[in-house]
Amino acid sequence: MNYNINEQPLGFDSVLLWENQVPVLKKEGERYFLQIKAPDAKKVAFIIEETEHPCTMDEDGVWRTEYTVRLGIHYVQLLIDDAAVLTPLLPITYGYSRPYNYVALEMEGEDFYQIKDVPHGSVRREYFFSQVTGEWESCMVYTPYCYEEEDRDFPVLYLQHGHGENEIGWTASGKVNFILDNLIAEKKAVPMIVVMGNGMVQTSNGQGERVVDFRLFEEQLLTDIIPYIEKKFRVGKTKNMRAMAGLSMGSLQTSITGFMHPEYFSGLGVFSGFVTNIIEGSLLDQVERGPGNNEHMKILNDAEAFAKEFPVFFRAMGDKDPFWENFEHDDGVLGEKGIAHIRKIYTGTHDWNVWRMCIRDFAQLIFKQPKI
Repeated sequence: MNYNINEQPLGFDSVLLWENQVPVLKKEGERYFLQIKAPDAKKVAFIIEETEHPCTMDEDGVWRTEYTVRLGIHYVQLLIDDAAVLTPLLPITYGYSRPYNYVALEMEGEDFYQIKDVPHGSVRREYFFSQVTGEWESCMVYTPYCYEEEDRDFPVLYLQHGHGENEIGWTASGKVNFILDNLIAEKKAVPMIVVMGNGMVQTSNGQGERVVDFRLFEEQLLTDIIPYIEKKFRVGKTKNMRAMAGLSMGSLQTSITGFMHPEYFSGLGVFSGFVTNIIEGSLLDQVERGPGNNEHMKILNDAEAFAKEFPVFFRAMGDKDPFWENFEHDDGVLGEKGIAHIRKIYTGTHDWNVWRMCIRDFAQLIFKQPKI
Protein backbone atom coordinates (compact mmCIF):
# COMPACT_ATOMS: atom_id res chain seq x y z
CA MET A 1 0.00 0.00 0.00
CA ASN A 2 3.04 2.27 -0.10
CA TYR A 3 2.57 3.33 3.52
CA ASN A 4 5.62 4.95 5.02
CA ILE A 5 6.76 4.15 8.53
CA ASN A 6 6.16 7.74 9.58
CA GLU A 7 2.64 7.83 8.11
CA GLN A 8 1.07 4.56 9.18
CA PRO A 9 -2.30 4.32 10.92
CA LEU A 10 -2.26 4.13 14.70
CA GLY A 11 -1.58 0.56 15.76
CA PHE A 12 -1.25 -0.38 12.08
CA ASP A 13 0.00 -3.93 12.67
CA SER A 14 -2.75 -4.81 15.12
CA VAL A 15 -5.82 -3.07 13.75
CA LEU A 16 -5.71 -5.09 10.55
CA LEU A 17 -6.17 -8.21 12.66
CA TRP A 18 -9.47 -6.98 14.08
CA GLU A 19 -12.24 -9.42 13.30
CA ASN A 20 -14.36 -8.47 10.27
CA GLN A 21 -12.16 -5.50 9.39
CA VAL A 22 -10.60 -4.69 6.05
CA PRO A 23 -7.82 -2.18 5.32
CA VAL A 24 -9.34 1.19 4.42
CA LEU A 25 -6.85 1.82 1.62
CA LYS A 26 -6.43 -1.01 -0.86
CA LYS A 27 -4.36 -1.19 -4.03
CA GLU A 28 -5.53 -3.25 -6.98
CA GLY A 29 -3.08 -3.10 -9.84
CA GLU A 30 -2.47 0.58 -10.49
CA ARG A 31 -5.72 1.66 -8.85
CA TYR A 32 -6.44 2.52 -5.21
CA PHE A 33 -9.73 2.14 -3.36
CA LEU A 34 -11.06 3.43 -0.05
CA GLN A 35 -13.25 0.89 1.70
CA ILE A 36 -14.88 0.07 5.01
CA LYS A 37 -16.87 -2.95 6.22
CA ALA A 38 -20.24 -1.73 7.49
CA PRO A 39 -22.95 -4.24 6.49
CA ASP A 40 -25.64 -2.52 8.55
CA ALA A 41 -25.04 0.96 7.16
CA LYS A 42 -27.51 2.48 4.71
CA LYS A 43 -25.07 4.98 3.22
CA VAL A 44 -21.29 5.31 3.22
CA ALA A 45 -19.10 7.95 1.60
CA PHE A 46 -15.64 9.48 1.85
CA ILE A 47 -14.97 13.22 1.64
CA ILE A 48 -11.77 13.85 -0.31
CA GLU A 49 -10.59 17.40 -0.95
CA GLU A 50 -13.97 18.67 0.34
CA THR A 51 -15.89 16.62 -2.25
CA GLU A 52 -18.14 13.73 -1.20
CA HIS A 53 -17.47 10.42 -2.97
CA PRO A 54 -20.33 7.89 -2.47
CA CYS A 55 -19.46 4.24 -1.92
CA THR A 56 -21.19 1.12 -3.21
CA MET A 57 -21.56 -2.03 -1.07
CA ASP A 58 -20.62 -5.54 -2.19
CA GLU A 59 -22.14 -8.81 -1.04
CA ASP A 60 -19.73 -9.00 1.92
CA GLY A 61 -20.92 -5.68 3.35
CA VAL A 62 -17.80 -3.80 2.24
CA TRP A 63 -18.41 -0.26 0.96
CA ARG A 64 -15.83 1.15 -1.46
CA THR A 65 -15.00 4.02 -3.79
CA GLU A 66 -11.97 4.66 -5.95
CA TYR A 67 -9.29 6.93 -4.51
CA THR A 68 -8.14 9.01 -7.45
CA VAL A 69 -6.04 11.71 -5.75
CA ARG A 70 -3.16 9.25 -5.94
CA LEU A 71 -0.03 11.00 -4.68
CA GLY A 72 0.96 12.98 -1.61
CA ILE A 73 -0.93 13.66 1.61
CA HIS A 74 -4.65 14.46 1.57
CA TYR A 75 -7.31 14.73 4.28
CA VAL A 76 -10.01 12.02 4.11
CA GLN A 77 -13.31 12.00 6.03
CA LEU A 78 -15.36 8.81 6.42
CA LEU A 79 -19.14 9.28 6.55
CA ILE A 80 -21.42 6.45 7.73
CA ASP A 81 -25.11 7.27 7.46
CA ASP A 82 -24.07 10.95 7.22
CA ALA A 83 -22.19 10.78 10.55
CA ALA A 84 -18.51 11.76 10.46
CA VAL A 85 -16.42 8.84 11.72
CA LEU A 86 -12.73 8.80 12.69
CA THR A 87 -11.15 5.47 11.78
CA PRO A 88 -7.97 4.02 13.35
CA LEU A 89 -7.40 2.19 10.07
CA LEU A 90 -5.96 5.37 8.52
CA PRO A 91 -3.33 7.80 9.89
CA ILE A 92 -4.75 10.52 12.13
CA THR A 93 -3.78 14.18 12.29
CA TYR A 94 -5.63 17.36 13.31
CA GLY A 95 -7.53 19.48 10.80
CA TYR A 96 -10.85 21.27 10.38
CA SER A 97 -10.66 21.91 14.15
CA ARG A 98 -10.75 18.24 15.16
CA PRO A 99 -8.89 14.93 14.78
CA TYR A 100 -8.95 13.96 11.12
CA ASN A 101 -7.87 11.04 8.94
CA TYR A 102 -5.56 11.33 5.99
CA VAL A 103 -4.05 9.23 3.22
CA ALA A 104 -0.39 9.63 2.24
CA LEU A 105 1.02 7.94 -0.84
CA GLU A 106 4.65 8.16 -1.87
CA MET A 107 5.54 10.73 -4.49
CA GLU A 108 8.25 9.55 -6.85
CA GLY A 109 11.43 11.55 -6.35
CA GLU A 110 10.00 13.38 -3.32
CA ASP A 111 11.63 11.69 -0.34
CA PHE A 112 12.86 14.80 1.47
CA TYR A 113 10.23 14.32 4.22
CA GLN A 114 10.80 10.57 4.69
CA ILE A 115 12.50 9.00 7.68
CA LYS A 116 16.03 8.08 6.60
CA ASP A 117 19.18 6.58 8.03
CA VAL A 118 20.43 9.85 9.52
CA PRO A 119 20.74 11.15 13.09
CA HIS A 120 17.28 12.09 14.36
CA GLY A 121 16.16 14.89 16.63
CA SER A 122 13.42 14.78 19.23
CA VAL A 123 9.89 16.14 19.39
CA ARG A 124 8.31 16.91 22.74
CA ARG A 125 5.21 18.63 24.03
CA GLU A 126 5.80 21.47 26.49
CA TYR A 127 3.16 22.94 28.82
CA PHE A 128 3.15 26.54 30.00
CA PHE A 129 0.71 28.80 31.82
CA SER A 130 -0.39 31.63 29.56
CA GLN A 131 -0.69 35.12 30.97
CA VAL A 132 -2.70 36.00 27.86
CA THR A 133 -5.43 33.36 28.17
CA GLY A 134 -5.16 32.66 31.89
CA GLU A 135 -5.03 28.94 31.11
CA TRP A 136 -2.53 26.14 30.61
CA GLU A 137 -1.42 25.90 26.98
CA SER A 138 1.02 23.68 25.12
CA CYS A 139 3.48 23.84 22.25
CA MET A 140 5.51 21.28 20.36
CA VAL A 141 9.29 21.61 20.32
CA TYR A 142 11.73 19.96 17.93
CA THR A 143 15.37 19.78 18.98
CA PRO A 144 18.05 18.60 16.51
CA TYR A 145 20.06 15.45 17.24
CA CYS A 146 23.06 17.48 18.36
CA TYR A 147 21.17 19.50 20.98
CA GLU A 148 22.04 17.02 23.74
CA GLU A 149 25.61 16.63 22.49
CA GLU A 150 26.70 20.25 22.08
CA ASP A 151 26.75 22.75 24.92
CA ARG A 152 25.86 25.90 23.00
CA ASP A 153 22.93 28.09 22.08
CA PHE A 154 20.87 27.08 19.05
CA PRO A 155 18.82 29.30 16.75
CA VAL A 156 15.05 28.90 17.04
CA LEU A 157 12.28 28.98 14.43
CA TYR A 158 8.74 29.75 15.59
CA LEU A 159 6.59 27.84 13.10
CA GLN A 160 2.81 28.16 12.82
CA HIS A 161 0.01 26.05 11.37
CA GLY A 162 -3.15 27.18 9.57
CA HIS A 163 -6.79 27.76 10.47
CA GLY A 164 -8.53 24.72 11.96
CA GLU A 165 -5.25 23.03 12.86
CA ASN A 166 -3.18 23.05 16.05
CA GLU A 167 0.35 22.67 17.34
CA ILE A 168 0.73 19.04 16.16
CA GLY A 169 0.12 19.88 12.49
CA TRP A 170 3.72 20.50 11.49
CA THR A 171 4.90 17.16 12.91
CA ALA A 172 1.83 14.96 12.32
CA SER A 173 1.12 16.18 8.78
CA GLY A 174 4.10 18.33 7.83
CA LYS A 175 6.83 15.90 8.95
CA VAL A 176 9.00 18.93 9.73
CA ASN A 177 11.13 16.89 12.13
CA PHE A 178 12.15 14.44 9.40
CA ILE A 179 12.61 17.24 6.87
CA LEU A 180 15.03 18.99 9.20
CA ASP A 181 16.77 15.76 10.21
CA ASN A 182 17.54 15.16 6.53
CA LEU A 183 18.55 18.74 5.74
CA ILE A 184 20.84 18.94 8.76
CA ALA A 185 22.46 15.60 7.88
CA GLU A 186 23.07 16.90 4.34
CA LYS A 187 24.48 20.13 5.81
CA LYS A 188 21.89 22.12 3.89
CA ALA A 189 20.31 23.63 7.01
CA VAL A 190 21.74 24.95 10.25
CA PRO A 191 20.80 22.81 13.28
CA MET A 192 17.88 24.67 14.84
CA ILE A 193 15.13 24.32 17.39
CA VAL A 194 11.57 24.59 16.09
CA VAL A 195 8.71 25.73 18.33
CA MET A 196 5.13 25.14 17.18
CA GLY A 197 2.38 26.87 19.17
CA ASN A 198 -1.41 26.71 18.87
CA GLY A 199 -2.43 29.75 16.84
CA MET A 200 -6.14 29.02 17.35
CA VAL A 201 -6.04 30.96 20.61
CA GLN A 202 -9.33 30.69 22.48
CA THR A 203 -11.06 33.36 24.52
CA SER A 204 -14.61 34.20 25.60
CA ASN A 205 -16.91 36.68 23.89
CA GLY A 206 -19.46 38.94 25.58
CA GLN A 207 -21.97 36.08 25.74
CA GLY A 208 -19.55 33.78 27.53
CA GLU A 209 -19.03 31.61 24.45
CA ARG A 210 -15.63 30.17 23.57
CA VAL A 211 -14.31 31.70 20.36
CA VAL A 212 -11.00 31.70 18.50
CA ASP A 213 -9.12 34.98 18.30
CA PHE A 214 -6.21 34.50 15.92
CA ARG A 215 -4.88 37.98 16.73
CA LEU A 216 -4.12 36.94 20.32
CA PHE A 217 -1.26 34.74 19.14
CA GLU A 218 1.00 37.73 18.60
CA GLU A 219 0.73 38.65 22.28
CA GLN A 220 0.92 35.06 23.46
CA LEU A 221 4.08 34.42 21.46
CA LEU A 222 5.88 37.46 22.83
CA THR A 223 4.51 37.29 26.38
CA ASP A 224 4.39 33.55 27.04
CA ILE A 225 6.03 31.30 24.48
CA ILE A 226 9.33 33.03 23.70
CA PRO A 227 10.15 33.74 27.39
CA TYR A 228 9.27 30.13 28.27
CA ILE A 229 11.45 28.70 25.49
CA GLU A 230 14.37 31.02 26.26
CA LYS A 231 14.27 30.06 29.93
CA LYS A 232 14.06 26.31 29.43
CA PHE A 233 16.07 25.68 26.26
CA ARG A 234 19.55 26.69 25.13
CA VAL A 235 18.50 29.11 22.43
CA GLY A 236 19.96 32.36 21.24
CA LYS A 237 18.22 35.45 22.55
CA THR A 238 19.15 37.87 19.78
CA LYS A 239 17.29 38.85 16.65
CA ASN A 240 19.66 36.92 14.38
CA MET A 241 18.97 33.74 16.33
CA ARG A 242 15.20 33.87 15.83
CA ALA A 243 12.97 33.41 12.79
CA MET A 244 9.23 32.97 12.30
CA ALA A 245 7.14 31.31 9.61
CA GLY A 246 3.64 30.00 9.12
CA LEU A 247 1.16 28.63 6.62
CA SER A 248 -2.18 30.21 5.66
CA MET A 249 -3.56 31.79 8.87
CA GLY A 250 -0.13 31.22 10.41
CA SER A 251 1.44 33.16 7.56
CA LEU A 252 -0.69 36.19 8.40
CA GLN A 253 0.24 35.80 12.08
CA THR A 254 3.85 35.76 10.91
CA SER A 255 3.44 38.91 8.80
CA ILE A 256 1.66 40.82 11.58
CA THR A 257 3.98 39.71 14.39
CA GLY A 258 7.18 40.03 12.39
CA PHE A 259 6.35 43.41 10.86
CA MET A 260 5.17 44.86 14.18
CA HIS A 261 8.16 43.52 16.11
CA PRO A 262 11.16 43.43 13.74
CA GLU A 263 13.51 43.51 16.70
CA TYR A 264 12.62 39.86 17.38
CA PHE A 265 13.20 38.09 14.05
CA SER A 266 15.77 38.06 11.25
CA GLY A 267 13.82 35.79 8.89
CA LEU A 268 10.13 35.52 7.97
CA GLY A 269 8.42 32.79 5.96
CA VAL A 270 4.95 33.34 4.46
CA PHE A 271 3.65 29.98 3.18
CA SER A 272 0.49 29.87 1.03
CA GLY A 273 -0.52 33.04 2.67
CA PHE A 274 -0.78 36.66 3.28
CA VAL A 275 0.94 39.93 3.91
CA THR A 276 -2.34 41.84 3.75
CA ASN A 277 -4.82 40.99 6.51
CA ILE A 278 -7.70 39.08 4.88
CA ILE A 279 -9.07 37.40 8.02
CA GLU A 280 -10.35 40.25 10.19
CA GLY A 281 -13.94 40.92 9.23
CA SER A 282 -14.19 37.63 7.27
CA LEU A 283 -16.12 34.44 8.05
CA LEU A 284 -12.95 32.97 9.56
CA ASP A 285 -12.80 35.69 12.22
CA GLN A 286 -14.87 34.65 15.23
CA VAL A 287 -14.40 37.92 17.08
CA GLU A 288 -16.84 40.73 16.31
CA ARG A 289 -14.74 43.44 14.69
CA GLY A 290 -14.41 45.08 11.32
CA PRO A 291 -11.72 44.64 8.69
CA GLY A 292 -8.14 45.01 9.91
CA ASN A 293 -6.38 48.35 9.52
CA ASN A 294 -3.19 46.67 8.27
CA GLU A 295 -1.11 48.83 10.58
CA HIS A 296 1.61 46.19 10.39
CA MET A 297 2.21 47.03 6.72
CA LYS A 298 3.60 50.51 7.50
CA ILE A 299 7.04 48.90 7.76
CA LEU A 300 6.91 48.32 3.99
CA ASN A 301 7.18 52.06 3.34
CA ASP A 302 10.96 51.92 3.76
CA ALA A 303 12.28 49.13 1.56
CA GLU A 304 15.92 49.69 2.52
CA ALA A 305 15.19 49.52 6.24
CA PHE A 306 12.98 46.45 5.70
CA ALA A 307 15.81 44.63 3.91
CA LYS A 308 18.15 45.33 6.82
CA GLU A 309 15.58 44.12 9.35
CA PHE A 310 14.84 40.89 7.48
CA PRO A 311 17.78 39.42 5.56
CA VAL A 312 15.45 36.53 4.71
CA PHE A 313 11.88 37.27 3.61
CA PHE A 314 10.35 34.27 1.87
CA ARG A 315 6.95 33.90 0.21
CA ALA A 316 5.57 30.82 -1.54
CA MET A 317 2.28 29.55 -2.98
CA GLY A 318 0.89 26.56 -4.86
CA ASP A 319 -0.03 27.33 -8.47
CA LYS A 320 -3.58 26.04 -7.93
CA ASP A 321 -4.12 27.66 -4.52
CA PRO A 322 -7.65 29.09 -4.06
CA PHE A 323 -6.06 32.19 -2.49
CA TRP A 324 -3.99 32.96 -5.58
CA GLU A 325 -5.66 36.36 -6.07
CA ASN A 326 -4.59 37.37 -2.56
CA PHE A 327 -1.03 36.26 -3.32
CA GLU A 328 -1.03 38.34 -6.51
CA HIS A 329 -2.42 41.31 -4.58
CA ASP A 330 0.49 41.06 -2.16
CA ASP A 331 2.84 40.76 -5.14
CA GLY A 332 1.58 44.14 -6.28
CA VAL A 333 1.93 45.74 -2.87
CA LEU A 334 5.47 44.46 -2.36
CA GLY A 335 6.46 45.39 -5.90
CA GLU A 336 5.12 48.92 -5.53
CA LYS A 337 7.03 49.32 -2.26
CA GLY A 338 10.22 47.85 -3.72
CA ILE A 339 10.43 45.07 -1.12
CA ALA A 340 13.07 42.51 -2.10
CA HIS A 341 12.23 38.93 -1.17
CA ILE A 342 12.44 35.31 -2.26
CA ARG A 343 9.28 34.19 -4.08
CA LYS A 344 8.56 30.56 -5.00
CA ILE A 345 5.70 28.86 -6.80
CA TYR A 346 5.11 25.13 -6.38
CA THR A 347 2.88 22.72 -8.24
CA GLY A 348 -0.07 22.16 -5.93
CA THR A 349 -2.91 23.70 -4.00
CA HIS A 350 -3.54 24.81 -0.39
CA ASP A 351 -2.31 21.68 1.39
CA TRP A 352 0.55 19.92 3.16
CA ASN A 353 2.17 18.78 -0.07
CA VAL A 354 3.02 22.43 -0.78
CA TRP A 355 3.79 23.35 2.84
CA ARG A 356 6.32 20.56 3.18
CA MET A 357 8.21 22.05 0.23
CA CYS A 358 7.91 25.53 1.76
CA ILE A 359 9.62 24.58 5.00
CA ARG A 360 12.23 22.52 3.13
CA ASP A 361 13.31 25.57 1.14
CA PHE A 362 12.89 28.18 3.88
CA ALA A 363 14.91 26.17 6.40
CA GLN A 364 17.91 26.25 4.06
CA LEU A 365 17.94 30.07 4.05
CA ILE A 366 17.72 31.07 7.69
CA PHE A 367 20.38 31.53 10.38
CA LYS A 368 23.23 31.76 7.89
CA GLN A 369 23.89 35.47 8.27
CA PRO A 370 26.66 36.70 10.61
CA LYS A 371 25.74 36.49 14.30
CA ILE A 372 25.16 39.73 16.22
